[in-house]
Amino acid sequence: QLAAMAAVGHQYVTMVLAMEAMFSSIGGAIGQAIAAAIWTGAFPEKLARYLPAEEQGNLTNIYGALAVQLSYPMGSPTRHAIAQAYGATQRLMLITATAILAVGVVSIFLWRDINVKHIKQVKGTVI
Repeated sequence: QLAAMAAVGHQYVTMVLAMEAMFSSIGGAIGQAIAAAIWTGAFPEKLARYLPAEEQGNLTNIYGALAVQLSYPMGSPTRHAIAQAYGATQRLMLITATAILAVGVVSIFLWRDINVKHIKQVKGTVI
């Protein structure tokens, strides 16, 4: 926000902050949509891969309810398979988020270098 405010005149600060908030919300929605797509696409597949053969029939119940997932005792092969599926799916989400973040970090180098010490303050009462 500071970079956006420093790049415009005083009369445009509110507009720039509103646009920054709008693009931030849009970016957040896009990120959540991508994460949901990865989760719904990868988690069931990973769960099917890691579940023991005797639990394959319960795949839909296990996938659909956290209470069912937590009902398996710690250390059991099924609980371990569920945790492994969670970890593998989270890994995919992390890789995707890091790749998208890399684009954002590279774009920072395109910002204009603004020395805020040389920006004159607006005198008087600003409404």
